[in-house]
Amino acid sequence: MKEMVTLVMGLLVGFVLGAGGIARPHAQAGKKPAYQIAEVEVTDPAAFEAYRAKALETMKPYNVRFLAFGKPDVKEGAPVQGNIAIVEFPSMADAERWYGTPPYHPMIAERQKAAKTRLYFVEGVWQ
Repeated sequence: MKEMVTLVMGLLVGFVLGAGGIARPHAQAGKKPAYQIAEVEVTDPAAFEAYRAKALETMKPYNVRFLAFGKPDVKEGAPVQGNIAIVEFPSMADAERWYGTPPYHPMIAERQKAAKTRLYFVEGVWQ
């Protein structure tokens, strides 16, 4: 009986240590990505183009990836008024830092004058 308890405890300890070893590579590989998802209905094309050119420059230090931009094919819910943009940031901290600090943060008012937008950040998952 004592041998059975020892065997079961050994298996449990091995399982726990193994599960910890699986999680470790993700933590070492870095943070989870974050995604900016924006619905953009441009109301002043010239002003929006001026804003867009400046906004793209502010993203360069964050090594973002542009994943999608265009009119969505809505299957359920209300129709989208404009386009959807999806941008990947290396982490939620990077996305928040970009959005909340200069040089980008002061530009938000320019975007809001040139377009109706809904903007979200969502944390991704490890692959």
